[in-house]
Amino acid sequence: MFWSSRRDVSFIALSVVLLISSLATAAPTNVRIIPANRARFLTGQKFDVRVEGRGTGPFSATLAIDGVPQEFTSGVQNSKETDGISAAGYGGFNLRGYANQVAGGHTISATFSDASGTVSTEVTFEIIDLRGEHRPAKNIIILLGDGMGVAHRTAARLVKYGVSDGQPDGYLAIDRLPGTGLVSTHSLNSVVTDSAPGMACYSTGNHSNNGQEGVYPANVINPFYYPRVEYMAEYLHRTRGTSLGLVTTADIEDATPAANAVHTGDRNAGTGVCDQYLDESDAEGSGRYGTGLTVLMGGGRRWFLPAGQFGSSRAAGTDYADLPEDLVAAWHLPSGGGIDPSRDLIQDFIDAGYTYAATASDLSNIGSPNKLLGLFGYGNMNVALDKLAKRRGVPLPGTKTFAVDDYHAPDQPMLEEMTEAALRVLRQNPNGFVLMVEGAHIDKQSHYMDADRVIDETIEFDNAVGVARRFADEAGDTVMVVLADHECSGFSLIGALTGGIKHLQSLPSDRETLDPATHPSRQSLVGTYDAAAFPRYNILPDGYPETFDIDGKVLVGYGADGDRYEGWLMKPHPVIDSLLPNDIKAELAALGYATDPYLREESRVGFFIRGQVPGTQAVHTASDIPVSAYSTDHRGRPNHWYQQFFGVQTNTDVFFKLMRAALGGS
Repeated sequence: MFWSSRRDVSFIALSVVLLISSLATAAPTNVRIIPANRARFLTGQKFDVRVEGRGTGPFSATLAIDGVPQEFTSGVQNSKETDGISAAGYGGFNLRGYANQVAGGHTISATFSDASGTVSTEVTFEIIDLRGEHRPAKNIIILLGDGMGVAHRTAARLVKYGVSDGQPDGYLAIDRLPGTGLVSTHSLNSVVTDSAPGMACYSTGNHSNNGQEGVYPANVINPFYYPRVEYMAEYLHRTRGTSLGLVTTADIEDATPAANAVHTGDRNAGTGVCDQYLDESDAEGSGRYGTGLTVLMGGGRRWFLPAGQFGSSRAAGTDYADLPEDLVAAWHLPSGGGIDPSRDLIQDFIDAGYTYAATASDLSNIGSPNKLLGLFGYGNMNVALDKLAKRRGVPLPGTKTFAVDDYHAPDQPMLEEMTEAALRVLRQNPNGFVLMVEGAHIDKQSHYMDADRVIDETIEFDNAVGVARRFADEAGDTVMVVLADHECSGFSLIGALTGGIKHLQSLPSDRETLDPATHPSRQSLVGTYDAAAFPRYNILPDGYPETFDIDGKVLVGYGADGDRYEGWLMKPHPVIDSLLPNDIKAELAALGYATDPYLREESRVGFFIRGQVPGTQAVHTASDIPVSAYSTDHRGRPNHWYQQFFGVQTNTDVFFKLMRAALGGS
């Protein structure tokens, strides 16, 4: 009896100790300071600071920078409500629009408390002063071939110029830029980035998570409420009065153009993305906020048409509500936001002083307006191969109609024409400009493993590079870089076609040849090493190949491919773009356009290739990408700014190197 009592007492005592221990160690979880550790900023560049954690309210927090206590702009201490925007189960406190003028390393210290306890944490950041005594570059041009790696560039050169006796018979405009290096392409949360943080690294100097642009990750209820970081265009517009131009062959809401002007944690929130282009453009010219957006051109008319009209994709679910009061106040914004799917955004742009172009003909006749909006497709613009077929008046083999007609966009400009028009508008600002030009379909057609369309896209992009180079030489005071946000598909030049194109076209189907011991006849036609020889394409006066189906054509493989059938012939129809309004997608499907690469016409004859990644599309890779740079002084002569881009650098380094030129630093 005595032993039993002692055992019970001991058990109770141990339970009390464990309970006290658990209470002593309990604390909120997922506590963090935003921005991420080791972030870098320019002197005076604005960014939001946030302290958040998961737990049970009431919540409270403290914040100090270099030991100096800071007041939050939003967040109720010792309350379950906190800042009013944190996700369920989280508390959050914000300091919006912070900026620091002192160069060097700094420390952010914070505590976060809930009903169970307190957690302390800290991060460091660096302020970089790039102001100097050199004459600053007035204009910055970023030419981004989305998904473009080394092999994409090589393929375009091989096709356009050819090779004789081991020597290239000509060089791309990209090749002729004097400053070349390599860039790593990682995002904040992965070695493999998507386009949103890939571009935002160049435009903010900061990493963000995949799918996010101009913001840091946070646990909040609306993607447009995320903590912000100031874009290059915003910084220069606020401090110098510059303009911004965005030119793309993608849907305007797509990640790359948006990651120069729009702050959101959801790159797919198209209604709100396109609204924010105008809402935060500083259309009235106050100079106190915004991007100074003056040129916006690409596809994406679907986001500008009121909901209910043919081709409209505007919806309440992809819009953004009124922004938090402290965000509006700290960033000096108009109220912005508001769920308005019935908004006529084209008319609002026109009312804000923009001249509107809907076709290539409009663009060629538009002259040099003060502001320019060009929307040349309902979703993504069509690729160069399909635009050229319509311009030449010759349907592609295996087709009876033109893709641009089927896409309800029969008269689309080429990328170089858009670039020329953008520069005519932007050069009117004596304070200079930031221009981003994107060749979007290098990436999109690499996802679809459509090599011929990829190569034509790269040639089109290179033509835009030539336009920018000529502008830099003529206008002077310009620094330009040509690069990608990431590589796509593991694009690889594996050899050339043997046996001739007519022989290829006459072969029976390889569709059922699945035994690895039996080589499909089309696979046997891949000429490697000596058999590849020197392909030679007939280039027409428009600068593009007459056809890709030639004897000895360049053949492309993919290191990050999805399942597909390969027949080596030109694909008659493009795969239906994902960035299209649903009604046009349905029309295209009814016309026989494929929704996935493995469903294309060649699936009837090509040989099956099991991809190395899940799904039916190729994916981005973590490979470094090439950067080529050029710069001119005020007389239009090459100067030293391009030399910064020699060697290996991170993607965030690119931002600071461009800003060193813009600020005249050493």
